[in-house]
Amino acid sequence: MLHEGVEPSDAVAPSEAVAYAKEYARRGLSFELLRRAYRSAQAAFSRMWLERLRMVDLDPDTFAESVGFFNDWLFTWIDALERQVIEPYMSERERWIRGSAAMRAEQVRAVLAGGRVDVAEVSARLGYELRRTHLAFLVYGDGSFPDMERVALSIADSSVLTVPQGGHLACWTASLTVPEDCPLHVAVGLPGAGVEGFRRSHLEASLARRAAEVLSLPGPIRFEDVCLDVLLTQDASEARRFVLRELGPLADGSDMSRRLVATLTAFYDEGSSFVRAARRLGVHENTVTYRVQRAEELLGHPVSERRLELQVALRLVGLASA
Repeated sequence: MLHEGVEPSDAVAPSEAVAYAKEYARRGLSFELLRRAYRSAQAAFSRMWLERLRMVDLDPDTFAESVGFFNDWLFTWIDALERQVIEPYMSERERWIRGSAAMRAEQVRAVLAGGRVDVAEVSARLGYELRRTHLAFLVYGDGSFPDMERVALSIADSSVLTVPQGGHLACWTASLTVPEDCPLHVAVGLPGAGVEGFRRSHLEASLARRAAEVLSLPGPIRFEDVCLDVLLTQDASEARRFVLRELGPLADGSDMSRRLVATLTAFYDEGSSFVRAARRLGVHENTVTYRVQRAEELLGHPVSERRLELQVALRLVGLASA
């Protein structure tokens, strides 16, 4: 192409390059790894060109001009090839993922159904050891499954099994770290060993997600933090009526009610201490005193009465606006 003056942008990827890209996809290797392979070849070819140039008697200006011309030409040529191999790579990866995902989903459904399974055989098919300790989590939100899988891979601290289920991605790993600014919602179960732990942890993650959605809780949600909420919201309609009955006007969702609810919650959590509640909320002690008195007026009784019922209702207050 150089000899004949063909524009490098007109390069056509040979069949071997396309087959090479597809093989990367079938092996589950990232396109970035394929790109690095091209860049390594680009660097090697550039060195070969430079060595050939040094064998020619050129003045410094011509030498510099030749090096600049070739590097620009080579960059454009590689870029043209990359654009042509990315489509077959992505198509092959999508086909591979669909087939692999369908197999994984079938195997996982069989395990979650509770029947007897050949642990060794299913582990081999999934590429995931069922005899280990599992931590199940769900990734969900407005993203597509590729987005969910990227999030799952980024937060798992070790190898992860992922299976699309309905509108979320079901995942299992050994441990994970979920950043507060995670772009999607994450619900996490408790660790569990073996096949039974695989099932139980997934159920807990599902229950945690349900509690988060019912109560409009911010994520990430861990089952251990909402297990009481899960128990209390098994009958969401009855739980909502309970909240409205116990809190009355405090459950109307107004700014004032939200401040009173936050103050009562802190007041109870701090052992009915006005001082500690004020410190926790970052307000003056007199402000806490006023808000507690105002809450009592709206409730129609002292906050020391029906204390357990009030604490439960405050915990479930998100149901009032559901």
